[in-house]
Formats: sequence, C-alpha cells, structure tokens
Amino acid sequence: MTALGAMTALGTALRVEVLAWRRSTVQRVATPLLVLLVPLAAVGLTALARSGAVDGAGAAKLAAYATGDPATTHLGVAGQVLAVAALMAGGFAAAAVFGQPLADGRAGAYFGLATPRGTVALARGLVVLAWTAACVLVAIGLTVALSAAVTAAASGSFGSTAWAAAGRALGAGVLAAGLAVPFAAVATATRSPLATVGALIGVVALTHLVVLVGGGSWFPYAVPSLWTGTGGPAAAAGVGGGALALTAAVAPAGAALVVAQWRRLTDV
Repeated sequence: MTALGAMTALGTALRVEVLAWRRSTVQRVATPLLVLLVPLAAVGLTALARSGAVDGAGAAKLAAYATGDPATTHLGVAGQVLAVAALMAGGFAAAAVFGQPLADGRAGAYFGLATPRGTVALARGLVVLAWTAACVLVAIGLTVALSAAVTAAASGSFGSTAWAAAGRALGAGVLAAGLAVPFAAVATATRSPLATVGALIGVVALTHLVVLVGGGSWFPYAVPSLWTGTGGPAAAAGVGGGALALTAAVAPAGAALVVAQWRRLTDV
C-alpha cells in the first residue's frame, strides 16, 4: 500500500472509530465522571484540608493541601488525581474496545474489511488516547474555572504559580493517558476485557511497591504521580527530563505492539 493509500485508510478508520466510540456506553459513563469529579475533588479536598474538620490519619494525609496558595493547591491536587484517573479511564477504554470484540467474536468481521486490521487497531488506539487526553484537558479547564471562582470569592488571586501547576497537571494527565495504550496489547493478547482490567489493577499495585522501595522516579507508571507531588516536593524534584521522556515513549511503543498483534490475527 502506498503512503497516500495508507493515510486514506487511516482517515477512514478514524472516522468509523470516532463514531463507534461516541456511541459507546463506556464513553458515555466515563466522560462525565472524569471531567466533573476531578475539579470537584481538587477544590473539595483543599477546602476539607483547610477546614479543620478532619483529624487523625485523615488530617495527616491532607496536610499537604492545608497551606499555601489555594489555586496552586487546587491544580496540584487535580494533577495528582488525573495521574491515576487518566490511566484507569484509558485502561478501561482499551479493555472495552480491544478486548470485548475478541471475546465475543465480533473481531472476525474485520477480515472482510478493505482497511487492514493493523490500521483499524491504530485508529482505535488513537481515538481512545485522544478521548482520554481531551477529558484531561476539559477537567483541567473546569478546575481552573472553579478554582478562579473560589479564590476570587475569598479575595484571593490566580497567579503564575497556579498556571504552572495547571501546566504540570495537564502534562501529567496526558502522560498517564499514554500509559494506558499498552493495555490495548494486553487486551489483544488475553482476548478478555476482565483480564485487561486485572492487569491494570496489578500494574497500579506494582507501582505502589516500586515507589515504596525508592524506584519510582524512573518507573513510567509512577512518574506522573510523583511529578505532581504525590510523594512530596523532594520526590517531584527527583523526576527529571529523562524519566518524562521514557514515560512519553510508552505510548508509541504500546501502539506499535498492538498494531503488530492485529496484523497477525488469525484465529478470531
């Protein structure tokens, strides 16, 4: 296939996959949850930490949110939430769009399409990634708007540090969205959405263990959370450009793997 033919096929596949994803129940449920809960959690947890109504272990966990510029704290919390939420949302989406057709036998219909199966897989992965990144962007935008309203009501300000926190939150959310791409390959290999979700939960648990033993600053699945300050300022400062680049490389590597898998599909 020529380069022009490949681009035409990809464009056609993207249009079909966008339409299918727009009609997906998973998308309809996950989108409002992701874009609305993040700003509410960011502002709500900050307010709770500063209210003095929480004590004991809860107060200790929220202590980092109890001081400092409110707007900056709001965006910092949003980034920490998105570092996990975007990964989970993207992973669940990959389980649905890659694992379910293989589990119920619908993937066999792809053998009759003029568009190569690898192109279909690439388009499907790009749609899920773009959706997750768009949800991250909207969630950050709503957090900025809500934070600005809250700080204005309290005679505060929305300054440069808050905008810097917003940029970091956006970057962490997009990185986390990219980290979900390899779960499309897991779904293809297992042919099971439930197994894919299990693998996703396992990776999240493994990430906690890696952070506990001190290896989080170079472990891609820990980098977004640490970068946004989940492990404290020292851990955030320990995340360098090399770790961010390694984390960003996970998405194209995962996409290349799942495309290769779908090109070789036979027994569906």
